Amino acid sequence: MRVWFKFSPDIVNKAIISDAMRKFNISFNILRADITPKGGKMLIEIDGEHVNESVEYIESRGIHVDPVKKVLKRDDEKCVDCGACVSLCPVKAICIEEDWSVGIDNDLCIGCGFCTGSCPMKAITIIE
Repeated sequence: MRVWFKFSPDIVNKAIISDAMRKFNISFNILRADITPKGGKMLIEIDGEHVNESVEYIESRGIHVDPVKKVLKRDDEKCVDCGACVSLCPVKAICIEEDWSVGIDNDLCIGCGFCTGSCPMKAITIIE
């Protein structure tokens, strides 16, 4: 399961995620993180037998959890399939398809944003 965790400033220094990992025997893969004393957010992949229970536990401790279906959105009207975004993707989530169009695999995307900065048409945005 891929989710966004959003933190308020009062819980940034609490060990909520590590407690959930121990309690529910789950693993976390941090795909993207921006955490400061003012709060923050993280894009996480959670795996294990008790994912739903761990998410409920984390939410009960004050972290807002938003499940992720898509990380990137491509505006088909703006995109000219130039491919400028393809070479910058560190996880190969963006590729040139057989018909020479640009394809996005949201299952691979980690939300790093390299593609958004490279697009001359500003046709790719990160969904948060």
